[in-house]
Amino acid sequence: MNKTVTVKAPATSANLGGGFDCLGVALELYHTVTVGFSSELVIDSIDGKSSSKNDLLYRSVNAVFKRFGKGDTPVGIVSRSDIPRASGLGSSAACIVAGVMAANALLNEPLTQKEMINICAELDGHPDNILPAIVGGVTAAYKDGDGIGYLRADVPSGLVFAVATPGFKLKTEKARAALPDSYSRSDCVYSLSRAVVTFGAFALGKIDMLKAVDDRLHQPYRAPLINGYADVKNAVAAAGAISSCISGAGPTVIAFFDDEEKAKKTTVPDGWTLRVLRAEQNGAELIR
Repeated sequence: MNKTVTVKAPATSANLGGGFDCLGVALELYHTVTVGFSSELVIDSIDGKSSSKNDLLYRSVNAVFKRFGKGDTPVGIVSRSDIPRASGLGSSAACIVAGVMAANALLNEPLTQKEMINICAELDGHPDNILPAIVGGVTAAYKDGDGIGYLRADVPSGLVFAVATPGFKLKTEKARAALPDSYSRSDCVYSLSRAVVTFGAFALGKIDMLKAVDDRLHQPYRAPLINGYADVKNAVAAAGAISSCISGAGPTVIAFFDDEEKAKKTTVPDGWTLRVLRAEQNGAELIR
């Protein structure tokens, strides 16, 4: 490889209870990707080396190249991630964001941040993980014509996340297939009210009001897919969590604490991994 760039993209937790496909927060857990022009396509990841054009990282890089008439330009990609896959922590979004940002940097940054957000959201299908991975903090997203509009706020410094991930994976497709085709008005109002208060609690620094985190649109249908879910909910509550919810489509459970020591004392069931994390306030970082 000749010219190379490196991007560090954070994990994210989407939905945050009632903010289904709308709310998300960035976390201090990262996927680091180095990309450079090469004589042939080579993708070096934890799974070994590949030259597949179907690789999500390459497709993300190539989406930017195509926009400027440079589609299928061969690159070398080195990928290292601490974000568990198919876990509800935005591993796919981190891949996409890292690929798009790296490609933009290789082409001397012709894209604005808004354009990168729209490309990433189109590749991912939803903005809830994409936005916090790019801009950091906590975000509330909505579709604005052909693009994405959003609000962003810093996460209160006193907030700590206990993130519990089981040893099994849950594909987003399976988690989405579990959802019903329609909802009652009361369930929609319930989740909408919780989402509004949740984002307000983040934005205004009212950590105690995260007790409002709850949902009736996706969690009741996904919880049965997560073996041990009730045990983890009980464990974080016993440790002093303000509230907890399914992270993204699951199976990870994320709990909100106002005290790091309390969070660290959470005892999760066998087969689950506990990470105590802070919010990533700045989002993905380009390292030249």
